Amino acid sequence: MIGMNLKCHAVLRLVAQLSYGLLLIAGRTHGDVVVIANRTPEPVEFSARVDDAVSKTVKLAPGDSLPLFATTGVHVRTSAGDYAAPEQSLPPNTAYAFTPSVAGGAPTLQPVGLGESTSATWPAAGTASFELPEANVITVKIVVDDDEVRQRRAWEPVIRARIDKVSAALEAHCGMKLRVVAIEEWDSDDSQRDFFQTLGELEREVLPAPADVAIAFSSQYDIASGRVHLGGTRQPLHSHILVKERSRNVLEPERAELLAHELGHYLGATHSSEPKSVMRPVIGQGVQRVAGARLQYDAPNTLLMSLLAEELRQRGIKDVGALTPETRRRMQEIYAAINPTLPDDPAAAQYVQLMGAAGARPLIEDTAKILQQIVRVAQLKKKLVNEAKDQPAPTGDQLLELYVRQAALAAKQVRRENAVRAFILALGIAFDDSDSLRKLPLASAAIEAIEPEPRRAERHAAFADMPTLSMRGRDDLAKHFMVSAHLVALLGSEPARGAGVVKEVFDSNGGSGFSFADMTANRAGIAFAVAVLKERLTLDDVARTFTVETFMPSVEGLSEGLQQQELTERFGGMGDRRLQSELNRIEAAVSSLPVYQQVSPDAAK
Repeated sequence: MIGMNLKCHAVLRLVAQLSYGLLLIAGRTHGDVVVIANRTPEPVEFSARVDDAVSKTVKLAPGDSLPLFATTGVHVRTSAGDYAAPEQSLPPNTAYAFTPSVAGGAPTLQPVGLGESTSATWPAAGTASFELPEANVITVKIVVDDDEVRQRRAWEPVIRARIDKVSAALEAHCGMKLRVVAIEEWDSDDSQRDFFQTLGELEREVLPAPADVAIAFSSQYDIASGRVHLGGTRQPLHSHILVKERSRNVLEPERAELLAHELGHYLGATHSSEPKSVMRPVIGQGVQRVAGARLQYDAPNTLLMSLLAEELRQRGIKDVGALTPETRRRMQEIYAAINPTLPDDPAAAQYVQLMGAAGARPLIEDTAKILQQIVRVAQLKKKLVNEAKDQPAPTGDQLLELYVRQAALAAKQVRRENAVRAFILALGIAFDDSDSLRKLPLASAAIEAIEPEPRRAERHAAFADMPTLSMRGRDDLAKHFMVSAHLVALLGSEPARGAGVVKEVFDSNGGSGFSFADMTANRAGIAFAVAVLKERLTLDDVARTFTVETFMPSVEGLSEGLQQQELTERFGGMGDRRLQSELNRIEAAVSSLPVYQQVSPDAAK
């Protein structure tokens, strides 16, 4: 017997730093799924009711996992002898498994537990599920290299039958099936002995069109035992898969298992610790040589593949960057829950990073677009001011108001799910003239991706030789307002509040001194960001009504420049009720602004 391993995605192109620590939330826009698995050595039987359909009896073989897709609910009833348990409503996007009873009775249905961060609920009323035509089909181009010694009339039916077998397993576990639409022969570089170099060669030389994915069966490499690459792809939904084909000691069922493993990765599955799952890290080992052996995916991976499959069917996505934030977050939770079960295998951890990076890329792109629009407006305004030398120059407050309003309009042109967050992030970067955000370890990599150095220089040039951007006539207040707003989008409102206080206390130790005016700008920026992020203020509201006086209270009469001794004498230190009382007074001044006392008609809709 041979042992086969697949370190098949060690070359995932991760940009983990770009995840930017952001949690994105979106409403449910497609069907959900519950997976039921049988982790007992005997078949189990239960009744399942999906949505408003009639309850049906389901028989599940040992090791099987079954996805139940629904829009308003999945209800399961188990029984033991003459006793029927009450019907259970199972939460969406979870996995449950029948496990042997400790007491020796009937198997019990238990949640698998896959890192659920919130208690998910079904909508009260579902909407009709829209499925794109042929959306449950993954089209395949078969690619065979020039080292295949058999004639096409010999290898083609064998590979087609293998794909059909894997297709049936995928359809049973996530509702997707495979269809061969093209076959191509490929002259690979026979001198190349690095597996992933060959994968790169495949990507360069063979187009997947007219298919979704090109699967190359390479006889250039032997299928070897031990921890070696037997197949590989870059990430879920990648355009190319490469598998090793040549070996006289490998049975056809084992080749099908290898292909099922790879296509599991294509649909988002990661490595599993379950000994009969096709997603175990070391495949082969005689599992498929046992009489009656079938291609089985474990429950967590069945859930992962089903989540991604729903995105394919309902939205026709082409890469993981297009996953809805809700699906991406749930998949990331599942990967994180799987990771400790295989401490020596990096696969799940890499997929956690991949989902984070995939989620960040669209947000980074959208933030960059808004930031670039601010720069274009600044360049145009500068040109107009220079051409109208006989006219008074705009004030720093007026320029900032213009740029914020234009940024709000630009945000309406990016992805809707990213618009408000990208708007807030772009403002912080645009108006942070001291680059304090770039010095934050959590933010630096993402800001560099949003605004590389040439873009940053372009922004500084656009703002140069113009009135300094300000709020209430002060540039420091503008920076405190916008950076604090940015930190809300990055970290949340409470960390942003704490960061503002800590910064001012630090300034009291020999720096510019503790400033309650700066604290007012901090709290005003936080209030602005929260109102926009929670859509109490819409982007249309901001584009129409943003003025400094509307969103920033007066700071007249507030104490500033307090060094540590004076701060301690007058207000105590961190946690002192006198300091907290003054901060509460500032908070009240911000909250009392009329803009925060009303609900936007657009937001109400």
